Amino acid sequence: MINKKNKEIKPAGFTLAELIISGAIILVVSVTVYSVFASGINVWRKANQVQGKGHAVRMVVEKMSREIRNTFRFSTIPFEGAENIVYFPEVVDSQLSRIIYFIDEEENFCRRLQSYPEVFEKGEPGKYDILIPGLKELKFEYCYLDNASGEYEWKDKWVKEEQDTIPQAIKIEFTFEGQSGEELKFAKTVFIPIGTGEQKIEFIQ
Repeated sequence: MINKKNKEIKPAGFTLAELIISGAIILVVSVTVYSVFASGINVWRKANQVQGKGHAVRMVVEKMSREIRNTFRFSTIPFEGAENIVYFPEVVDSQLSRIIYFIDEEENFCRRLQSYPEVFEKGEPGKYDILIPGLKELKFEYCYLDNASGEYEWKDKWVKEEQDTIPQAIKIEFTFEGQSGEELKFAKTVFIPIGTGEQKIEFIQ
């Protein structure tokens, strides 16, 4: 009788140490991938929000530019403006009106539309629409022809008593804050077809 030695068969598998090391490696890789993905999502979201606000600013300025270019000279509703507000006559829905663009106390860029009678009403002005919330700064500049020098120059206000005309152009500049706190600027120059913008010269006798 032949005796055969029984061979010991070891079960296949991983040791506890191997499982712990494998789990740690998978955890590190997973955390790294998640961090990169989350960072990319945040960057995309911030860029999209800034781009969205920039797009909103461009849309508002485009509409405003069309209205400014269509203004005209009218004796009882003169074209006037300062650094953060501008008034001008306009025909809206076949009605003579006045449009006002300004920044309110809460730093919102706004548009007010007044009918002809409302222009001369006393008391608090009517309602207005908020076009761009949360501006840091709004600045208008007005281009005129200086008769003394024959050159075009810019001023920060346009008052009827000083210049009874319409400027050659208006420079509009918005400053607003991005999502990460950076300061963003948007500027555009709007040329007015009927603008004369001649500087008044007073002769002293």
